[in-house]
Amino acid sequence: MIVITLNNIKNLNDSLQVGDMIYATPTTQQVSGVTDFENQATGVNKLVGILRRITIEGSTVILDVDDSLFANVPQNAYIPVANDFLMFSKYGQMDGDVNGYYAEATFKNNSKIKAELFSVGSEITINSK
Repeated sequence: MIVITLNNIKNLNDSLQVGDMIYATPTTQQVSGVTDFENQATGVNKLVGILRRITIEGSTVILDVDDSLFANVPQNAYIPVANDFLMFSKYGQMDGDVNGYYAEATFKNNSKIKAELFSVGSEITINSK
């Protein structure tokens, strides 16, 4: 289990849920060797694991991420470091399609500044036979 602590978080993305896949990518060019100067590419998404628990304590967010899917392949495991960019994707959701008979969406404006929603779109796939 990997524990990621995020400090001074004002607005956590409402879409983040237990079961989401957590990814990280370095934000700075890093030199991996002293003599060969072989650089790690920035912008390469590295799978960290599956989010198992979210704990919020004031402005600190603690994410418990299950990395056991790398139990047999330790060279593929990645543990985020300071200044990595963290992102998530919905586990098991393919091509952005919404499947099912019913969908409900809630839009929130957490800002103190007035905002206007111009358009909302969705890709619908009929999945009943």
